[in-house]
Amino acid sequence: MIKISRKTYNTISRIYRFGGFAIILGLLLGFSWLVGKPIEFLCVFLPYFATKGLYARQFHARSLKECFALSLIVFGFATISCITHETSLMYAVLVGLAIAFISCKIGNVQLKLKDYEYIEPRYNWLLKFYTKATEERPFNVDDCTEEELKERCKALHLSEENTELAIEFFVRKTKHKIIAERLCIDEKSVTTRKKRLKAKLNNEK
Repeated sequence: MIKISRKTYNTISRIYRFGGFAIILGLLLGFSWLVGKPIEFLCVFLPYFATKGLYARQFHARSLKECFALSLIVFGFATISCITHETSLMYAVLVGLAIAFISCKIGNVQLKLKDYEYIEPRYNWLLKFYTKATEERPFNVDDCTEEELKERCKALHLSEENTELAIEFFVRKTKHKIIAERLCIDEKSVTTRKKRLKAKLNNEK
C-alpha cells in the first residue's frame, strides 16, 4: 500500500479539481462556439464564477461525473437561451448571476438534507426509547415492589389475608414449608394458592 503525505494528497486533489474544471470549461467553450454564442457563454460564466464566492454555500455534486453532467446541462442550456450579444449582453450577465444565486439556495437545501439524514435516525431512536420507557407495562408479580403489589391487590379487591399472602409469596419469597405451617395446611395446597394468586394478579387466563 502506497502512503502519501497530507500535503501531497492536497496537491493531487487540487490538480484533480482544476483539471476537471478545465475540461468542463473547454467543453462548454467548444459547445458555445458550435452554437455561435461564445461571447454569450463568457458573459454567463464569468459573472457566475466571480460572484459564487460571495455566497456562504454552493451546491456540490456527489462526484466529478455528476458535476460534469450538471455543468454541461446548466451552462449549455443557459448559453442557448441567451439572446445574441448584438442585442444585449446584460441578459447573459443576469443569467450568470441567477445561476450563482440558485446554486446557493440549492446548496442550503442540500446542507439541511444532510443534517436531516444525520438527525432523523437519532430522533427516531430517542422517540422509540422514550415510548418504551413511558408505556404502561403489564403487571408482573416477579418484578414488582411491595407497594406496587399492595396497589395491585387493592385494585383487584383482594382480601387482607390474600394481600399478605401475596407479599409473603412474591416479595419476601417465604418458603412454602413455613407458610404451610403457619396456615396449618400442606405444601401442595400452598403451591396451589400461590399459582392462583399469581394468575389473578398477572391477569393470566
